[in-house]
Amino acid sequence: MHPARALVLGCLLVATVATAAPVVQVPEGGRAVEVIPKGVLCGPVRGGWVLEGRTLKPPTRADDANRTLELKVAADEASCATATNTVVVVATGPFPRIDSASTTFYPDDGRLELKGTGLKNVAIAWSGMPRGVDPKTTSLDGQDFCLEPNAPTECAVPLTPGLPTDATLFWVPAYGRRGADVATYDANGRFLDDEYFRLRPGRTVLTRPLVQSSGVDLSKGPGYAAVTHSEAIASVDCGTARCEVTEGAVSIRNVPGLNPTVALRLRLVPRVFFAKGDALETSFSETLPVLACPLTAVDGTVLRDAEDSGLVMRLDPACAHDPRGLLWTVNGARVRVERVVKAQDGTYVLLRTSGTNEPQVTVTAITSRVDGTVVASETADTKPVPDPRATLELPGHGAIDFVPTNRPAEVTVASNGGLGRFVLRPLGGAYTVTMRESTTLIQGEATAGGFVSLRFGYRLPTLPAELATSDLFLTNERVQRAVREASVPTNVENLVEFICADKEGNDEKLPPSRPHRLEYAMRNTCRVIIHRERLTPEEGNQEITLRITVTKSDNSIRGESSVDQRLFLRPKGEMRVIPVQGNLGQYDRILVQVAHVADESRYALSTVDRTGLPSAQWTAIVRGGMFRLYTMATIPAGLYRATQPTGQLAINFGVLSRLALLNNEGQERLLGIEMGLMGLGLVPQSGDIQFPPTLAAVLGLGLRVPIGPGAAVGAQAWIAREFRGDITRRTNGDPTTDIVVPSSKWSFIFGPSISVGNVGFNL
Repeated sequence: MHPARALVLGCLLVATVATAAPVVQVPEGGRAVEVIPKGVLCGPVRGGWVLEGRTLKPPTRADDANRTLELKVAADEASCATATNTVVVVATGPFPRIDSASTTFYPDDGRLELKGTGLKNVAIAWSGMPRGVDPKTTSLDGQDFCLEPNAPTECAVPLTPGLPTDATLFWVPAYGRRGADVATYDANGRFLDDEYFRLRPGRTVLTRPLVQSSGVDLSKGPGYAAVTHSEAIASVDCGTARCEVTEGAVSIRNVPGLNPTVALRLRLVPRVFFAKGDALETSFSETLPVLACPLTAVDGTVLRDAEDSGLVMRLDPACAHDPRGLLWTVNGARVRVERVVKAQDGTYVLLRTSGTNEPQVTVTAITSRVDGTVVASETADTKPVPDPRATLELPGHGAIDFVPTNRPAEVTVASNGGLGRFVLRPLGGAYTVTMRESTTLIQGEATAGGFVSLRFGYRLPTLPAELATSDLFLTNERVQRAVREASVPTNVENLVEFICADKEGNDEKLPPSRPHRLEYAMRNTCRVIIHRERLTPEEGNQEITLRITVTKSDNSIRGESSVDQRLFLRPKGEMRVIPVQGNLGQYDRILVQVAHVADESRYALSTVDRTGLPSAQWTAIVRGGMFRLYTMATIPAGLYRATQPTGQLAINFGVLSRLALLNNEGQERLLGIEMGLMGLGLVPQSGDIQFPPTLAAVLGLGLRVPIGPGAAVGAQAWIAREFRGDITRRTNGDPTTDIVVPSSKWSFIFGPSISVGNVGFNL
C-alpha cells in the first residue's frame, strides 16, 4: 500500500473511533448550512469558519489544521460553558465530477478505474458479499483513496479482490467522511442523501474464469458447476440438459447418455463483460465432463490370471451412494460386493470376481438395470499374479522339505513380486495353521499322509481395517510336500539308563562318560533300561543302536555278555530292560554305547550344524584283588649262570608260579615274584665247561611285558637250587679225561624268557 494512503486511512480510523458525535460536512467555499435544528453552536471558530447561531459557513480554502472542528451544542449562549453535547463539522474538498459511464470495475482484480475531474483524494467505499458464502462470517467492506491520479481525468483505486459484480460502490469527497451519522451538503447548501454518492460503473469486467468446476457430479442427483459470479449470469444454456442459475453455481440435471459432457453457454447481464485476452465478451462457453462418483482401483488388487479373485475399489468420500445398493460389473460381468469399509479417504469396496486374463478391466457401478445411470466407472491395468515361495523350518534343526504331523514347523513366505503378502491358509484333512506371536506355524494332521501343496491367501496390508486381512485370492504352491512324522534326534541320555547295584544292594543310576567301579559281589546286577515311555510324540520315532561289550582284564572279549542291537523306538512305548549277561569276573570292563542311526530320510537334521547325532556311553569295571597268583610255562631262550663256574645255559624250560601286583584296571604290573621248577641246560654246550642237564628249583624276580592273551616276554633273575651231577671241564676232546670242576648246588642265574599261560586267581 502507498505510504500516503496508509496514513490517510489511519487518521480516518482514529477520528472515527475518537468521536461519536454527529458529523456535518460541507465543501470548502460553499454556502452556510444549518448545522443543528435548534439551540446554538458554541464558539469560537477558527480557520475561516463563520458561525451565525445555528448556521456555519465553511472557509473558502481550508488548511489541514482547521478543516475539521468539534463544536459544543447548547440551548443558549449562557449554557455553552457547561454544555456536553458536540457536533463535528468538516470542510471537504470540492466535489469531483465522475463519469460513471466511462468508469470500469474489475471485481476479480480488486480495482476501480475512475474517469472524471477533481479525483485527487476522492475516496471509494464499497460493500459486497461473495456468492455462496455465509454473510454472517464473510463481509467485504472497505474504503480507499485516489491519492495520485494516473492522469488529470483517470485514477485507479484499489478495492478488495473478489467483490461481486453488484457490489455497492460510493464515492466520498476529498477529506470527507462516510457513515450513518454523517450529513453531507453541497456547495449550494443542499442536503445530499446516499443515493447521490452511489457509483454505478459503466462496465464491469471479469478476469477470472467464470466456471470453477472441472466436471459435473451427477451421482447424487442434480449436478452443480461452481461459478465465480452467479449474479452476473443472465441466462444459461446446456443443450438437451436442464440448467438453472443458483446462488454461486449452475444447477445441471437430466443429462442424457453414458459418460457425457455438458456444454455450458453463459450469457452475462448488461454492462458485465468477460475479458478474453484483449477482447471483452458478453457470453462464456465451457464444456464440462459429467463426473460420477470418483472411483479408483487400489493398486496391487487388480490381478491377472487369478481365479476367484478380489478387486478393491475406492469411492471418494463425497459419494453418498451405498455401494451395496449399486450393481457392479467388471468387463460387463456382474460381480458380488463382499465387503465394504468406510475410511477417512473414502469408501473401500471388495468385489469378488471370477478372475480375468485381460490386460485391462473396466469396473462400473450403476443405480439399477432399469435406470442404468452410471454413478462410477474406472478402467485399470491388470498385473500378473505373484507366486508364493515358502520354506519350512524346525526351530533349532534347520530347514525341512515336508510337513510334520507330530510337531509344528515355522513357515516363511515370500513372493516373486506384488505389493501384497502371502498368508498360509489351513487345509482341512491335510494340515492346520496357527500363529505364535508373529510366527506362522504349520502342522500336518495326525491322520494325514501322502503329499500336499501348501495353500496361500494373498493379502494387501495397506488396505484399511478388516480388508487388510481379507484374501484377495487363494493359490497353491507349485511343489508338493510330503506329510509325515518329523523325527528329531533326542538326547539318548534321557531315553537310556545304565543301572547297577551298590555294595548295599541298592540300584544306582550310573551317569554316562564317567568310569565306575562295581563291587565284585554285585557284578551281575547291571542292566540297561530303554525308557520308551519318555519319548514324546513331538520327537517322533527314534532309531538307535545299543552295544554292550564286556572285556576281560587281558583285553579279550567275553562273548556271552556282548549285545549289538538296532532298536526302533515309538513314542509312549513300554520300558524295556536289557541285562548284562554272563558271569562276570574280576576286572571285567563293561562298555555300553548308545547312538542314533544316521538316517537323514528319517531325521530332520540341521543343514548348518552337522556335528553329529546325539550319543552316549557308560563304562564300569568290576572290582578285584590287589595281587594275582598264577602258573605259567616259561621258556628262557638263554640263561646266564653268574655263579662259578659261569656259563651260558642253552634251551631251558619250566613251570613257574608268579605273584604280581595288579593296578586298578586288573592288569599286573611289570615286576613280580616268581618261583617254580626249571629244566636247565637241556641242550649240551659247545664250550669247555659242560653243564649237565638238570632240574632246579628257582625263586626270584621277573619282569614281564604282555604280548598277547596269556603270553608275555620278560627277563628274570633267580636263585636256583640245582639237582644235578658234577660240572666238568673238557680236555682234548675226550670225555673220559674231563676234569671235574668244583661247584655249589646253589647258583644265581638271569636272562630273557617267553612265558605262556595265565592260570591262577586274584588275591
